[in-house]
Order: sequence, then C-alpha cells, then structure tokens
Amino acid sequence: MNITFEAMAAKLSAPEGWTFSDGPYGLEPLILPPAAAPDEEVERLRLATTPGDGLKALCPTLLTHGDSPLPMGTQSATGTPHPRIYWFRWITGHQISFVLWRLLIQEMRTAALADGARQARAIAAMITYVRGYCSMLLYTASCSRDLYETLIRPSMFLVHPGFSGTWAPDFAAVRQLFRGRQPGWSGSGDEAAALRRAVGLCRLIHSGVAAKLVPAGGSLLQDTPPYGTQRPELLGTLFDTYFMTARRPGCAERAVPQLLRRLEAVTLDLVEHGLAVPGEGERPLELRDEDVLEAERDLMGTMLRVGEHAAGLDASDLELQPQFVSQG
Repeated sequence: MNITFEAMAAKLSAPEGWTFSDGPYGLEPLILPPAAAPDEEVERLRLATTPGDGLKALCPTLLTHGDSPLPMGTQSATGTPHPRIYWFRWITGHQISFVLWRLLIQEMRTAALADGARQARAIAAMITYVRGYCSMLLYTASCSRDLYETLIRPSMFLVHPGFSGTWAPDFAAVRQLFRGRQPGWSGSGDEAAALRRAVGLCRLIHSGVAAKLVPAGGSLLQDTPPYGTQRPELLGTLFDTYFMTARRPGCAERAVPQLLRRLEAVTLDLVEHGLAVPGEGERPLELRDEDVLEAERDLMGTMLRVGEHAAGLDASDLELQPQFVSQG
C-alpha cells in the first residue's frame, strides 16, 4: 500500500453532527494531570456539571446509539477508507485509553479503602473501564496491516526507533492489574470473577491485535538494540508528545469532558464507517473468539457505560439514562 500526500490530503467529509477539532477527523490535544507512581495519590478526575446534563451536552449521538449493535462492514459501500480516519482512530483511541487508566487508578484506590456497597460500585466501575480499554484496543487496531506498516509504525519509529507502549506514563499504576495480578481487595467471588474475565478479555484482544498488525511478532522495542538514553522521564515525554498529550497540575475537572467529547466523536465515526476494513481477510484466531466478537458488537454500549460511570451517574441511573435522554 502506497500512502501518498495526495491520498492523505484528499477531501474527507465529516459525519453529520461532527464538532470535534477544527475539521473532519482532526485531532485535539489531551490535557491531563501529571502521572503518579503506583503508590502515590492522584488528582481525582471529575465532571464539574450535573452528570446527566454533561452526557446530554457532550454525547448526544452516543446516548442515541449506545443500545445499538456496532454497524459492521459499512465501509465497503464507500470504497477504500481514507487514511486520516485511521490516524484519528490511532491517536484519539489512545488518548481515551489514557483517561480510562486514570479513572481505573481512582477506582482501584477507592476499592482498596472501602468495603461493602461502595467497594462493589468501585469494582463495577473498574470492570467497565477495563472493558472500555478493550474497546479502544479494537478501535485503534481497526486499520489494515498494510496501513499500519506504511503509516502508523513508521510514525512511531521516527519519534524513537524503540518506541514502546511501556513508556506510557499512566500505565505504570495499572500494569499489574492488566498482567493478571488480582488485587487482594477483589470484593465478592462474583465481582472478582467478573474483573478477572474483563482482564482476560483485554489480554486476549491485545494478543490478537499484535498477531494482526505485527504477525512476525517483533515490536519496535524488541527489534531495536539499545538506543541512546533510557531516562524514563524523557521516554514518557516522547510518548505523550506523540499522542498529543500534555501534563498540567490542577486540571482534573477537564479530563472527563475531554473523554466524553472523544467518545462522541468515535461514535459518529463508527455510525458512519463501522469498524471493519473492507477485504481485511481472515482475522487472527484470538480476534475470532466469541467473547471478542461480542465485545466488538457491544463497542458503543461499552462506551456508553464508560461515559456514564465517568460522568458520575449512580448505578440506579445507568440503565435509564439512554431512554430518558432519547425521550427528552
């Protein structure tokens, strides 16, 4: 696949209702508080407005389509998808993941200090955020292998020959959870089992994405000999800069609205284009697993539940919110 400047600059229409960035599939910088070490307190991300009002204002399309199965294969009717769609998905999907990790850290720490119903609510939110990360893995990796090899992988290589997701500043505090290490405060047996299933699904999807995009099995970090400095603060800054993420103290109230804006833009994209690439060929075995396929079908529903939890809705509101908004 040859991605020329002309192909990248070709006209791309925005989905109806698009308000993100300054044009179709444009990007926005993400502003987050500084990353914290696993044992440090973090600024709590929160929505400064009424939860329902925040969702209605920032996620109208997600509220309408959150109960609908993900449209599959709609891109085939419009020919070859525009490369900028997948660049948007790569950057914006990762930005969403960064906010999800921050929210996950909050709920992990709440669950560690709480018990009873409050702990159960925190674990339920954790499960939702883990499944939200599963959805973003599927979304960011929805490009073809050709496009990944000619556009995305080279862009990371140009930033650093050994560019790696392990440099993500916010991931350090949740790394052990995603590696399958169950917290000691895992709640009831049912809650612990549900969290284990969500983490297991994440690991399965991550493995499938690697098999799809890098079938030879070598990441940039694995394929590159030791190169230059290995200072963690520099590598973290390189990672943030690549994904258009800046760190500022005292900006906790900005994070959730930024998340909701991105969830709305992703919904508009998926309603317009679906997820699958036309003529993609056979998927890796991991991505043909029924649990993965179900996660794909429920991708917009998962995003809606992420938005509801992030906005601070009570558990009793979570099932009623979409219907309430659609009637209003």
